[in-house]
Amino acid sequence: MEKRKARIVDVESKPKNFFEGGGGFHRRVVTRKEDGIDLSVSVAIIEPGKAHDWHDHGQDEVAYIIQGAGKYFLKDGELEYKAGDIVLLPRGTMHKNLVTGKEDLKILAVFNPAVE
Repeated sequence: MEKRKARIVDVESKPKNFFEGGGGFHRRVVTRKEDGIDLSVSVAIIEPGKAHDWHDHGQDEVAYIIQGAGKYFLKDGELEYKAGDIVLLPRGTMHKNLVTGKEDLKILAVFNPAVE
């Protein structure tokens, strides 16, 4: 595969990385190593009622909510979101995500700079 070349990325061909505790996974679909650009893109699916643990990133994260609804818990508050929203999480923001809707949550997340 040639880096830095326009192409279609087959999301389904990328490995699933399961969240601790189950209930969902993400696929890293664009990476610096494979694609030669300084951002990463992930697609995540989390089941209703499930959450992922508290964490932060060394990157800025922009998350587009494709489907579902939920809530990000932050150290200084909460952000409720629904399909069509974009959530901005600056690097270092501690957060935990809970799916509050009745359908799977689907998120497209972009990280800059790239996640190693």
